[in-house]
Amino acid sequence: MFEAQELDCVFMETHMNPRRRQHMVLECIPLPKELGDMAPIYFKKAIMECDEEWAMNKKVVDLSSKSIRQAVPRSLPYFAVDFGLQGGFAHVIENEQKFPHYFGKVSGCFKTLTRHASPWAFFFRFFSGYNTVTFQYE
Repeated sequence: MFEAQELDCVFMETHMNPRRRQHMVLECIPLPKELGDMAPIYFKKAIMECDEEWAMNKKVVDLSSKSIRQAVPRSLPYFAVDFGLQGGFAHVIENEQKFPHYFGKVSGCFKTLTRHASPWAFFFRFFSGYNTVTFQYE
């Protein structure tokens, strides 16, 4: 669908509050090819810097050889990003109160944010031409 428009897709999954109620958000964000090629680098860097220095779990879990179900224990909250056929990364959320629910939307845009005056100008300009598909399960 996006290949004809020369776009890459980034799939982001945020699973928070697994003990209280099941809540998972899955988003598909189309990106121009040049941003899609650089997205794994920026997401990995953002995940490495997002939590405390000392954590009980690995900061970045590589999903190129295994699925999210095999990589993250069932009862833990996590953030995962997938780049289609390239695989992706997962991050176990240590502190749900400190972890922003909009983490993927901001971290994927570091390169482009530096070119604009404000983050909101970037979001309105960049996402106005593309449809963001969001699935939310509660």
